[in-house]
Amino acid sequence: MRVPFFRIFYSTTFTVLGLILFFALLITPANLVYAAVKDRQIYDIFVVSGVFLLTLIVIGLLYASRLYNNRRNLLHIPRDWSPVEKGDVERKVRKLIAEKLEESAAIATKARPRDLSKKAEGHGSGDRARTGNTRSSINDPLPSWGIIDHPGWSSPSSTDLPNIHFEPVIAELPNLIEAKAVSLAPTDPLHDPTLSTAPTPLPDPLV
Repeated sequence: MRVPFFRIFYSTTFTVLGLILFFALLITPANLVYAAVKDRQIYDIFVVSGVFLLTLIVIGLLYASRLYNNRRNLLHIPRDWSPVEKGDVERKVRKLIAEKLEESAAIATKARPRDLSKKAEGHGSGDRARTGNTRSSINDPLPSWGIIDHPGWSSPSSTDLPNIHFEPVIAELPNLIEAKAVSLAPTDPLHDPTLSTAPTPLPDPLV
């Protein structure tokens, strides 16, 4: 077992110095009270006692407020909001945060699939977004990042199924197949509506 020598030394030293300071502070009021008692000046005793009592009350209030502020600040961690708006931080810090947010927004926009077909070559090349110290077009016909391939997301330049999210389509596909099968199912040849009084079964509208 590791013995925390530094913690023991620190605690012992702090306690000893604190006791020395406490007794040193008691020398002055004790001397005043002793002189007042010796000279039979009861009024001075009350004055000295009242001043030191008021000092202790003020010290207690300051210490309690410090504990309260520390506990309140700890309860706000983690914060449910980021102090990055105007007034929360300095002007230079706010300017830097705004620049980085714009850069992140531009990168997120560039990371999305885009239409690289010839039809889109003449559209909106004027939209610019600053990333770092350079400016690049968001709708460049031949961007520097090349063709982006997102699994489960068809390209906007696809000729048959542009910009299709396959995950929700695949999740809904069994229901679509079942509904189509019910709508195309022929009438049961064993069921003769002329010989039976039972109603003809209809497809479930929920399907």
